Amino acid sequence: MGTLIHFPVHVVMWLAVFALVIALSLVGEFVFAVLFFLEKPALDLLERTLDRIPFRPKWWATWSEVRHEGDPGFARARIEKVLNGQKPESGSARLRAYRYRGIGPLGALEIAAPLGWQLSDGRTVRPRTELNLRRAPARGAG
Repeated sequence: MGTLIHFPVHVVMWLAVFALVIALSLVGEFVFAVLFFLEKPALDLLERTLDRIPFRPKWWATWSEVRHEGDPGFARARIEKVLNGQKPESGSARLRAYRYRGIGPLGALEIAAPLGWQLSDGRTVRPRTELNLRRAPARGAG
């Protein structure tokens, strides 16, 4: 029921953000044509602002997530697929909260540990939104 209420609000919010970005970009084209040195700082500000707005809200659930609700094997398969899909040279990975919904961040870390991943100490820990992982150092190396 919550999704039925919040989904239209979320769509309207994204449409309003899109309209605002278009309007600001039209004005920005004229301003930055004259003051070209302000273009890069303005684009950086826009990027930081839009990064704060979640594309997929925490309450959103896909049909497959609803069907497999309460099934820890579903979350395990999703986490393993993401982590096994990382390139070997990739030293870090991000797990979004929707991937470990139902088992929690601790459960996700327990699944990631045998695959050679551990919690990254380089970033702030935000288990409600995402887990930042890094490859665990090889045993015996060092």
